[in-house]
Amino acid sequence: MSNDPVPLGPTYLEQAHFNTLAAGAGDEAAIAALRRSERSWRLIVLRALLDACVARADARGPLAPITDAWHLLVQAHGAAPESTEDVLAQPQVGIWAAHTLRRLGDDTDTPVPLWLDVGYLHALAAASAARAGLSFELDIPARQGAAVLPTVGSASVPPDVPVVGVRARDGQVDIETGARTVRCLPGDPDWHEPVVIEVRAGGVGLRVELLDRDVYRDLRGPSSPQPLPAAEVARWRANLAAAWKLLAGEQPDRALAISAIVRTLAPVPRRERFRPLSASGAEAFGGILLSEPDDAVELAVTLVHESQHHKLGAVSHLLTLCEAGDLRYYAPWRDDPRPLPGILQGAYAFAGITQFWGVHRIQAPPGDRAAADFEFALWRRQTLDVLRMIAASGRLTAHGQRFVETLHMDLKTCQDDPVPAAALAAADAAALDHRAMWRGHNIRLDPADRDALASAWQHRVPAAEAVLAVGAAKVLAEPPPGLLDARAVLRRHLLVDPDAFGRVRAAPDEVGDRVEGATAADLALVTGDVERARAGYLGELRQDPSRVHGWVGLGLTQIDRPADPATRALLGCPELILAVVQGLRSRGSATVAPDPLELAGWVGRGLPDRQFDTVDPAGWPAA
Repeated sequence: MSNDPVPLGPTYLEQAHFNTLAAGAGDEAAIAALRRSERSWRLIVLRALLDACVARADARGPLAPITDAWHLLVQAHGAAPESTEDVLAQPQVGIWAAHTLRRLGDDTDTPVPLWLDVGYLHALAAASAARAGLSFELDIPARQGAAVLPTVGSASVPPDVPVVGVRARDGQVDIETGARTVRCLPGDPDWHEPVVIEVRAGGVGLRVELLDRDVYRDLRGPSSPQPLPAAEVARWRANLAAAWKLLAGEQPDRALAISAIVRTLAPVPRRERFRPLSASGAEAFGGILLSEPDDAVELAVTLVHESQHHKLGAVSHLLTLCEAGDLRYYAPWRDDPRPLPGILQGAYAFAGITQFWGVHRIQAPPGDRAAADFEFALWRRQTLDVLRMIAASGRLTAHGQRFVETLHMDLKTCQDDPVPAAALAAADAAALDHRAMWRGHNIRLDPADRDALASAWQHRVPAAEAVLAVGAAKVLAEPPPGLLDARAVLRRHLLVDPDAFGRVRAAPDEVGDRVEGATAADLALVTGDVERARAGYLGELRQDPSRVHGWVGLGLTQIDRPADPATRALLGCPELILAVVQGLRSRGSATVAPDPLELAGWVGRGLPDRQFDTVDPAGWPAA
């Protein structure tokens, strides 16, 4: 492969950096290059925001003109460029800038005055000037009882106060709220220092700020301050120290990359076990929104996951890797259909996760290895399948084709790594389960095709004729929550904590209280009681024949019979079975599916004799 730079017009990405990043890694030089490009991106966005605000009378409100704030920011940069650069590079600054630019370009009414959003630039200028040791006076917005100086701290103010004054003299910074003056010192009860966590292991350090008061900490939009209780901060410190010890000890190169990327964590409440929430965005390089982790391993995986997103997001600011288009594709890590750029983002993230598990499973304590083997086998299979799908989509640019081929070649080196048979079988079942659930949950036939299938079933027309007549299907653009991973989550409970799983097994009718979406039939399936599981799924379908969960579960009970037409339909195209059910209902038929296996077998005999676990590279239009 050529060592020439990848051309980018006026700038470029070194070929060596491109290759390193495309392989899912990221050394110090490659990450530094991304940070430089993200700095340029951020400054362009700030300039665009400033220009857009100058012409808007409602952008000022009771604050000083935005040009005054900008001049103070420039002055601070001249006095202390490193600290000002640090302020501007904060992830929440990117979230704020993107949100405010969208507001400036959209005249939709909102109860929040525009100046409250624009005024965050005043807070950035004040924070930069305070860190530079300048003397100044500048008003900044306060929102919902908090006046924030990013990277400096925040003051608690009366909730009805919209503006406070920041005054700095001889290195002392005060915030005047009208009711009192808050001294920006640790001894003032209304002043709150940033919650900073620093950890070090194996010679590699990580420094992050826990964002709990900044209104722009959440990628999903401005959010109320949520101060973290001391006990929760202590848990974050302990989990981060343990996660970092694991990462730096087992995968020091990856830890170095994460250390160079991640700046802030925005905590949200703990979620159901094995269903954590995490997110990052291209406009917020280095920031992660995440739920409180269950343990250090989960946090380590999240750091890997989201740092991968940041790398690819920064690369995507430099290079167009794929066409967006209107089609949607299968994502094994999501319930909903995704556009191709989102699929590529997910594949890149889960390539990193696969690489993480590939190392961790070798070094994990004996009691943790079965779970680690399962995760490695599952994400290796899912990610390789999706990378093949992306490569065959026909929607990659030349840069994108090289990127995906490099990533696929690197990940493919672990394809033949041995995995215990039990873990491999469980991973294969989980992959088939999710894919079939996704199809049944998201794919919709044209109503005419649906009704024709139902009529063919009623008259027992050979299924091949009816199935071949089905036209192009569509997928739901915004499907309701599907809980497609319920059986996989149950499997994780069994692998990670067998004792706790035993207590769940003792009360099968209450399993849904522990794992939302799971049923007693799922519990039987995961524990190997196939006959009880089959009876349970048939019972579910008698009660509700439109339940995707029951149809796919029934297919999993005969996963050892892939040649059976019923298995082929249940796990390969459950949307056709569901279309018959829906068509019968639309035709007013009282008898929907007197025998689910008979209906599945009829549909399966009409399907081509092919593997039912392939991923369709063609995609679907959104309904």
